[in-house]
Amino acid sequence: MENVQNAIPPDGGNTIDMDAPIGIVVRTCSPLHLGSGRADIHVDAEIVQDDVGLPYFPAKRLKGLLYESGLEVAEMAALSGLDLIEKTQLDELFQRGRSGAVQIVLDNLYMEHYDVLHADLAYLQEKYPSVFRPVYVLDSFASLRWQTRINRETGVAEATSLRNMRVIDKGMTFAGTIRLIGGSPAHLKILALAVRNLSQCGGKRTRGFGRIDCTLMQNGKNILTPLVADALKTAERKGGNTDA
Repeated sequence: MENVQNAIPPDGGNTIDMDAPIGIVVRTCSPLHLGSGRADIHVDAEIVQDDVGLPYFPAKRLKGLLYESGLEVAEMAALSGLDLIEKTQLDELFQRGRSGAVQIVLDNLYMEHYDVLHADLAYLQEKYPSVFRPVYVLDSFASLRWQTRINRETGVAEATSLRNMRVIDKGMTFAGTIRLIGGSPAHLKILALAVRNLSQCGGKRTRGFGRIDCTLMQNGKNILTPLVADALKTAERKGGNTDA
């Protein structure tokens, strides 16, 4: 029998199972630089990639971004007078400054059909190493962008300031899973608000890079929209009760 405490009926009557994995999907809406911290003679700022040259979205980095996004929602809600996110519950969910039974477990996010693609490329790179090098694979999903540092006084590019960085191309989709352990419906709504608010990441965001679109899925259905709608309705009711 289904545990009622671990199921949320959002608007539309579709039940969300809190014990089941939730899919998270991130789509790049502009070129994205997820830096690896590595560089070589050809690339000044490299992106995260696996052993065969396929880019991916690291789970640890996504978790940090979601926490920062949740903080931003909490700050905006406080300025608007809405009781939307409890900071203590946000910290509890992301285990910031405290440890407990509540936590979210994330997997790395990979492109569609990653397992098959990785296996095929690993085989080809072993058989034909000069043809299917990881850097050649990476070129199919990413590109180099060049930039210079402009002198503010002269408006002219500074000498020897030409640099490049690799970026994941616009239109790429990465998917993985999130599992909420020991959490309540309130924790799930906090996660949903953080996901909805996350719209940029990576380097050079002020120059138009790193725009992303995120959603949560379960059983083939978008559960982000009803979760956010329910959280906003709850916040409005609390505000109304306060004024009563």
